[in-house]
Order: sequence, then C-alpha cells, then structure tokens
Amino acid sequence: MSKDSIQSLIAELDKLISACEENAKNSDSAEKQRFYEGMAIAYTTERMRINGEVDSIELKVIDELYSALPTTTTSIKGSSIEYTETCSFCRNSKKKVGSLAVGPNVSICSSCLEFGAKVIKSHS
Repeated sequence: MSKDSIQSLIAELDKLISACEENAKNSDSAEKQRFYEGMAIAYTTERMRINGEVDSIELKVIDELYSALPTTTTSIKGSSIEYTETCSFCRNSKKKVGSLAVGPNVSICSSCLEFGAKVIKSHS
C-alpha cells in the first residue's frame, strides 16, 4: 500500500471516528449511544494499528480506550475486564438473543451487529 493510500485511509478513519463521536453525543437512545461509542473505539484502534503505533491491541488497551469515553452507564475506569451475558446495546440476555460476540466489558447480539453493519454501510 502506498504512503498516499495509507494517509487517505487514516483520514477516512478520522472522519469515521468524529462521526461516531458526534452520533454518540446526539443519539436518542442509550443503546445507540453505546453503539457509536464502541465504533469510535474500533476505528481508533484500527487507526493506531495502521499508523504503526501498535502491532496488536491487548484487551487491557481496549478497556482503557473504552474507559476514556463518556458512557451512558457507570464508569468502568479502574475496574477489571469482565465479560457479560447480556447485549450491551439492546440489553437482552444471551438466553433471549442467542450467541453474543463478547469483548472486554461489552457484548453484542446479532441484531445489534446487523444494525451496526447498516450504519457502517451508510457511511461508506
């Protein structure tokens, strides 16, 4: 990949990060706010990897990035990484929604993941 292509990709990630942060601030529901906060973290993480700031991201780093964002729930700053059995976006239990994609202090069900994919597609 050429240097110009990389810079273009980083610029696009910066736009996506800003859009997600703005959407999080202006969301009409807690679920959407959490979704956009999570997407901002994902884009920031990828930007760091592309920039060569990190080779890979450890769960502790993702937890710290997430803790740095304002959230709709109590702060997780200083807490240990936990894995939940409830979708962090729609708040439905694993029993109700089936499988969850699990991350540090956050989980997502297939319905919310599909919603996220639609959001991402709408920004491309």
